[in-house]
Amino acid sequence: MKPVRVRLICAAIAGSALLMTGCATVTVENPDPYEDFNRQMFAFNEALDQAVLEPLADGYRTVTNEPVREGVGNFTKNLGEPLTFVNHLLQGKLPDAGATLGRFVVNTTIGGAGVFDPASTFGMQRTTEDFGQTLGVWGVESGPFIVLPFLGPTNTRDIIGRGGDAALNPLNYPEFENDDAIRLGILALGGINAREDGIEAFDELRAQVDPYTTLRRLYGRTRAADIGIPYNEPNGAPELTDDELDF
Repeated sequence: MKPVRVRLICAAIAGSALLMTGCATVTVENPDPYEDFNRQMFAFNEALDQAVLEPLADGYRTVTNEPVREGVGNFTKNLGEPLTFVNHLLQGKLPDAGATLGRFVVNTTIGGAGVFDPASTFGMQRTTEDFGQTLGVWGVESGPFIVLPFLGPTNTRDIIGRGGDAALNPLNYPEFENDDAIRLGILALGGINAREDGIEAFDELRAQVDPYTTLRRLYGRTRAADIGIPYNEPNGAPELTDDELDF
């Protein structure tokens, strides 16, 4: 993705998020101000998933074995290490930044461009950071929960974070022949691989009494844990049950 295009995307996403943040406020009385819209988008994404993504994931699982899928996952995760490195720096986590840089160098070289993960064998465990987490560490509130078409659950802070990630990721800047096609191909392969890895989790979510509410609460709790801040259930809701947490 060209630098100018990255900046334009970042500005558009950030502007949209700020606009949405200004139009709605999360309160005890209204913890999900976009619920009607969100449920419509949740239903749309579910229909799309069942019609397209789930069959692709099932087919991908059928024609590949676990080592191949693990290698694809390692490769795509390795491409995310530079972005994690930058966000570690922005959060002041210098030891984690050094460890992440070391992981990227080791796995990109002796790990066959990241297909293998010798860094973990050497005790260099993977961490993940994004700009949404960085904003949370800086004290930015999450804002309302939002379900976007195609992209799924997020919140206004994380929408801004997506734009920041596009602008901050060093791998978005090198230019080479057919770079957009290659990036889209890697994105598609990584998406299918991730969807295959989540087949059982999607089945568990659909088995819940209210999958949408479970998704909203799990997203809020997971992102709070990623940032390292407490998560309060909205509107005095009960704690998540073991069944809701077990996927």
